[in-house]
Amino acid sequence: MTAASLTFETAGRTAHVALGIGDDFKEARQVPRTRRNNLELIPTADALLQEHGLTPRDLNHLYISVGPGSFTGLRMAIAAAKMLALTIPSLKLVAVPTLDALALQNAQPNKPVAVCLNIKRGTMYCAVYKNDQQIVEPALRSLEELLAAVDDPAQLRLVSEVDLDHPGQLPLDKAVVDPNSTWTVGQRLTAAHHFTDPHALLPLYIREPEAVTLWNELGRD
Repeated sequence: MTAASLTFETAGRTAHVALGIGDDFKEARQVPRTRRNNLELIPTADALLQEHGLTPRDLNHLYISVGPGSFTGLRMAIAAAKMLALTIPSLKLVAVPTLDALALQNAQPNKPVAVCLNIKRGTMYCAVYKNDQQIVEPALRSLEELLAAVDDPAQLRLVSEVDLDHPGQLPLDKAVVDPNSTWTVGQRLTAAHHFTDPHALLPLYIREPEAVTLWNELGRD
């Protein structure tokens, strides 16, 4: 049977489950939330598989967005992914960085794109891509440091969660992840045999929790 893959994209405000069969992206479905704000990941995935005549044991790969992004969404999706991988020994997990997925869907020929997430207190987690290749590695930077990291800042396109007050009003797109992009990056990582052990799968949290930061600041007063 042709290889089937499932995608959990929960980094943004809206979560999705997507299905691919072989090299074809079949469908993405929005994941509803319960009254307690829990994501209905498994029921959504089950319904999607059934409509395509599949069961969980038909899956070969699970592409899981690891962030940075929604704390609750990432935690729930990664817990579900670990459970599935430990239950289905043949299922391989592929961790997909959210920066890479956003860079892919916003790529423009020969133009650099900076993806900026987790923006707080004057810094952001960002990386720069050109022709779908990373040219500035991910790190926490200020906007000034980001612009200084590229050869021609005037050519830069920004992809950001929020509007940035930036010089020259560089082109800016909203950082809303398309699950098709997450699936495509997952396909590429699979081809390169970049798999993740379920025990080692973790969300990409760039900063310590806000409560910890505030507690530490109180302790230094």
